[in-house]
Amino acid sequence: MDAVVQLLRNCMCCVKDLTLFGDTIFYDNDYTISNIYDFPSPHLNQTTPLELCISISQLYACISCSKSGLKMITSGGIGKLQRLVRITDIFTKSITDDNKKSKQSDEEISKNVENIVRSSLVEEANDATMSVLLGVCLLSTGISFFWLFANSLHITPTGWIGGLPALIHALTVMEVALVVFLYSMFTDGISAMKKSTEIHNMIRDEKVSGDDGTLSLENYSLLCNESSWTPFWTKGASSTVEKDAEEKMLQKELEAMQQNTKSMIADKNIMKNQQIVSRLTDYAQETRWNGFLQFIYFILNLIAFYGYLLGIVVYYFDDEENQPSYVTTLKFGYSNDYADWAGNFAGDLMWTIEPIIILTTPMIMSLRKNTTSKKEKKD
Repeated sequence: MDAVVQLLRNCMCCVKDLTLFGDTIFYDNDYTISNIYDFPSPHLNQTTPLELCISISQLYACISCSKSGLKMITSGGIGKLQRLVRITDIFTKSITDDNKKSKQSDEEISKNVENIVRSSLVEEANDATMSVLLGVCLLSTGISFFWLFANSLHITPTGWIGGLPALIHALTVMEVALVVFLYSMFTDGISAMKKSTEIHNMIRDEKVSGDDGTLSLENYSLLCNESSWTPFWTKGASSTVEKDAEEKMLQKELEAMQQNTKSMIADKNIMKNQQIVSRLTDYAQETRWNGFLQFIYFILNLIAFYGYLLGIVVYYFDDEENQPSYVTTLKFGYSNDYADWAGNFAGDLMWTIEPIIILTTPMIMSLRKNTTSKKEKKD
């Protein structure tokens, strides 16, 4: 739903930027007053039907982004970290008790399980910390959308909520948040590419464990299930969860891991199983595709970042005759008005293309899988 609204919102913004359908009711503020709502003068009554529709979509973004940001901070971030701390304490105690009871023949299995669980807990803790940071940025973006919503209704000239300076501050907050999102997109893309390469190497070398005989978290996750290993601690939880329940869940998970790890290490031909190899190959290709998508999103949002940045720059350097040389360079030598318009249009266009890719990707992936499946049947 968010992608659909984003597509509609930025499509309408592009229409407004280019003044498309200029002779229609889209730009007739009298139609708004007569048929939709009689906004007060002298500013709000200038709102056209197109601007009213844009404002509604911006208000949706304000509510949706703020809600999602809060959820990322609480459930996906703080709540998850609280659970991970509890699981770490329980796991440490469990490992200590098991080491006292374990036989020499079980040491290799126990070592593998311990390494996998610890790696998973560290990885999930890093993800939870990143979720808090991204949640703060998303919440900030959502709140900033309120000033864009107000600007579409021509509230900015009234000065009720800070006027133009407040709008520029809101845009600046969104730009700072976008820097964090850009970093996340870039690192996620690199991580996906690296993961895909590791899977291909595992298939090529036909090796499940490392040179020291231990299973990595990645290999165990790939070979454990049809998709990937997702233990219960990957989900966020509040601090009200009973400790006894988590102890039982952890014990059940560890018992399953003992069996899985033992069978993986014992089965020397596991990487010669065509079904497993086929599944891993498909997963590696899907992961690589997701990495490409992250880089595409990075490029689109980088252009949008630069475009929207120009609006902020020309606000603070409004005197074109006395502008520093680097500001002129940033504008590619264009006037303030044109740089502001072109930058805003570039941002709107990039944020129109992004949801199109998001919405069409599942269909493309489905077609690709069907095509691959048909080829395999023919072969």
